[in-house]
Amino acid sequence: MSSLVKQNNTNLLQVVDGQLVPAIPSIPAPVQTIPQSQNKVLTLHDIFGILKRRKWSIILPILLTVGFALLYTLSTPPSYRANALVQIEREGAQIVTTGQTSRASGTFNAGQDPFFRTSYEQLKGRALSQIVIKELNLYDELAPKKKDSLFSISGIMQFIGLGSDSKEKVQKSIDYIKLFQKGLLVQPIDGTHLVEIVYEGPSAQGVKNIVTSLINNFIKIQIESKSETGEYAKKVLSKQLAEARKRLRGSEEALVKYANDKGILSFDDRQTRHVKNLESLDAALVTAENRRIQAESLYVQMKRVGSVSTVLTNPVVSSLKATLVRLEGNYQEMLKTFKPNYPDMQRLNQQINNVRSKLKSEMVNIRQSMKADFLAAKNQEDRIRSELKKFNTKMYNLQDSSLDYNTLKREVETNGNLFNQLLQRLEEVNIASAASTSSISIVEPAVAPFQRYRPKPKMNIALGLLSGLLLGLGLAFLREALDQRINSSEDLQRISGLPVLGMVPRLSRSLVKKTAGMVTFRDPQSVAAEAFRVLSTNIRFMLGKEDDRVILVTSVRPEEGKSTTASNIACSYAQMGMKVLLVDADIRNSSLHTKLGISNKKGLTNYLKGEIDLVGITQPVKAVSGLYVITAGNYVNNPVSLLAHERMAYLTTQGANIFDVVIVDAPPVLGFADSLILSSLASSTLIVAKEDGIDRAKIKTTIEQLARVKNNVLGFLLINSKNSAAETKYNTKYQKKVKKQARLAIEKLKYT
Repeated sequence: MSSLVKQNNTNLLQVVDGQLVPAIPSIPAPVQTIPQSQNKVLTLHDIFGILKRRKWSIILPILLTVGFALLYTLSTPPSYRANALVQIEREGAQIVTTGQTSRASGTFNAGQDPFFRTSYEQLKGRALSQIVIKELNLYDELAPKKKDSLFSISGIMQFIGLGSDSKEKVQKSIDYIKLFQKGLLVQPIDGTHLVEIVYEGPSAQGVKNIVTSLINNFIKIQIESKSETGEYAKKVLSKQLAEARKRLRGSEEALVKYANDKGILSFDDRQTRHVKNLESLDAALVTAENRRIQAESLYVQMKRVGSVSTVLTNPVVSSLKATLVRLEGNYQEMLKTFKPNYPDMQRLNQQINNVRSKLKSEMVNIRQSMKADFLAAKNQEDRIRSELKKFNTKMYNLQDSSLDYNTLKREVETNGNLFNQLLQRLEEVNIASAASTSSISIVEPAVAPFQRYRPKPKMNIALGLLSGLLLGLGLAFLREALDQRINSSEDLQRISGLPVLGMVPRLSRSLVKKTAGMVTFRDPQSVAAEAFRVLSTNIRFMLGKEDDRVILVTSVRPEEGKSTTASNIACSYAQMGMKVLLVDADIRNSSLHTKLGISNKKGLTNYLKGEIDLVGITQPVKAVSGLYVITAGNYVNNPVSLLAHERMAYLTTQGANIFDVVIVDAPPVLGFADSLILSSLASSTLIVAKEDGIDRAKIKTTIEQLARVKNNVLGFLLINSKNSAAETKYNTKYQKKVKKQARLAIEKLKYT
C-alpha cells in the first residue's frame, strides 16, 4: 500500500513513521500568480462600475461645494479693483554722474536685489499707508460695518445715551492700517523694473483715488529721502576728513623722526636678496626630505617584508628565483619516482640549497645598499636643516630692525589714501545733492473700474462644481482602493487569476433548510439546481484527463456553502450516469449525513483509526443511483494527524480506481491545516465563496496556501450571486411551462 502511495504521489507526499506528510523538497512552484491583478489597467467598464457603486460619494461633495459657493456669493459684499503700473529705477535722470549716495549693484534681479525689495516693502509699509489714510480721510470707509442690535446690551445703552463712545475713541481701537493693507497688493513683474499696484475696495472712484495717492506720496517720500541722505553724507564726510588730515600729519612726523634716529634709508634691496636665499634653502630641504623619506620607506619595507619593488625588478634575484622554482619543480616531479636518498635526488637537493644560499646573500647585499642610501640621505637632510636654521636667525635679526620702520611707513600710506578718497567723495556729494531727481515714473495711471471685481457668481458656481466633482471622484476612487471586498465575479477573476466556474443565486431560508443539500435531486427545475449542473459540467470539461478524478471542495471561511456544493455536485454527476463517491472530510463540523439523511455512526474517522475497512464505511444513497457516501464519523480532537495518515491517501487512490469521480468535502482553508493536506491528495480543488462577503486579502492568502502545497486549484463557485436575474426570470418561465405540461398530462390521464 505504501509503495502505491509513493508511486502515485512521488512529488507530493512521503511516509514518515506510518503517516503521510507533504514532501517539501519536491513541491512544485505555484502557477496561480496573483500579481496579475496589480498591473491591470482600468477599462471604461471598470470606471463606470466604480462611479455607479460610489455615486453618493460623488454627488454629496458636489452638492456641498456648490451650496458653499452659492452661500459665499450671496454673502460677499461687492468690491472693485483699480491698478496702476510704475517703473522703479535705481537712479533717476542723471544730471551728474558722480556723488550718488545710493549703492550700485551688478546684474539685475528684482526678486533678490536689496534696493528693489526695499522699494516694494516701502510701498506696502505702514508709514505710506498711514499717509494715504490721513490724506483721503478713509477712516469711515475702512471702519467695520457692524451694527449693534437694538435688543442687545450695547444697543440699549446707546439708545438711552449711556453707551455711546466718542469718534476718537473708536478710531483708536481700530487698526486702520491693517484694514487698509488687506486690500493692497504690490506685484513686481518678473524680469522688468515695473511694479503693479492694486487696491480693492467698496467704491470704484475710491479705489482709483487711493492708488493715485499711494503712488504720489511714494514718489514724494523717495525724493525727500535722497535729499536727507545727501545732507547727512556731507556732514559725515566733513567730520571724517578733518580727522583723517590730523592722523596723516602725525604719522608722517613719526616716520621721519624714526628714520633719522636709526639712520635708515631703505630695506627693500637687502630683504629681496635674503628672501631669495631663504626660498632656495627651503626648496633644497624639501628635496632632501623627500629623498630621505623614500630611502627610509624602502629600507623599512625591506626589513619587515623582505621584498620591495627594487628587489622584484632586480635581474639577479629574478634569475635566482626562476632557477629555484625550476629545480624545486624537478625535485617534486622526480620525488614521485625516486626516494630522497637516491643519488640524483641528493644532487638536485644540493643544487636547490646552493641557489637558496645565493638568493639569500643577494638579498642581504640589497638590504645593506638600501641602508647606506638611507643614511646618506639623512645626513644631507640634517646638514641643510642646520644651514637653514642659521639663516633664519640672521633673517630674524634683520626683521627686528625693519619692523617698526615698515609699520610707520604703511600707516603714512594708509592715512594718505584715506584722506584723498574722503576729499574726492565730499566734492562729488556736494555736486550731486544740488541735482536730485526721482527714480520712479508712472507708466499707467490708475482709472476707475467699470465692473465690480467680486463676487463672480458664474465662476464661483463653476469652481464649486469642479472642486466638488474632483473631490467626489477622489473620494470615490479612494474608497474603492481602500475597499478590500470583491464586488463581482469579474473582480474575483482579475484579482485571483482563476476562473469563476459557476454562480448560484441567493436562495430563500426555507429552501435552504429543506432541499439545499440535494437541490439538484429534489428540485431539479430550480435555478440553483441548474447552477450546480453548470458548475459540474465546467469542472468535468476542465479536468479532461482520466486520472483527474479526485475533486476537493473547500472554502475561505466557514458557513459559505461548501458542503451543500459538494453534495449537489455529487448528485449532478450521479444523474449524468457516473459512479460517484462523496467523502465528508470535514471532521470538525460534519454535515453531509444530515443533508443526505444517512447514518453517521461509522465513518471516515473509524477507517483512519484502523477500526474498519473502506467497504464498511461506504454507504449508497438509495434516492440517487450511483451515489455513494463516506460520512465523517465520530469527532476526534486532532483530525490533522488522521488525515495525514497513509490510509487517507489509500482511500483517494482506491476511490479514483473504482469510481468515476471522488468528491471530498474539506474544512475551510484559513485557520485549518486539514484542507492543505487533503489538497495534496486531490487532483483538483474548488473554492466556494459568498459573493457578498469576499475579502480580497483572504482570497489571496487562500490561493497562496493551496498553491504552496499543490498546483491544482480549478477556480471558484460564487454563492448568493447577484448576476443571475435574467437566468432566474428565464428559469421561472421554463418551470411554469413544465408544470403546465405536467398538469395537462395528469388531466389527460384522469380523463382516460
